[in-house]
Amino acid sequence: MFRGRSVRLSAMEYRLLEYLAMRAGEVVSKADITEHLYNSYSENFSNVVEVYISSLRKKLGSGPNREVIHTLRNQGYVLGELPA
Repeated sequence: MFRGRSVRLSAMEYRLLEYLAMRAGEVVSKADITEHLYNSYSENFSNVVEVYISSLRKKLGSGPNREVIHTLRNQGYVLGELPA
């Protein structure tokens, strides 16, 4: 349940969201995410993280003041509040 409604996630979306939740409030790099999801880093996964982040945003709802996953350009992603 998220914001009072049921959300269906694929296994990979769940793993990604769980990893971000374990590191909530921290900037998590794309390389860290790729390594966690696939136990290695490879250029073959060049945009897979962006695809899963986009899918999660759509499923969780996004928009002004509703963003759950933030992108920090050239740094990574943050679940929850942005670090100061």
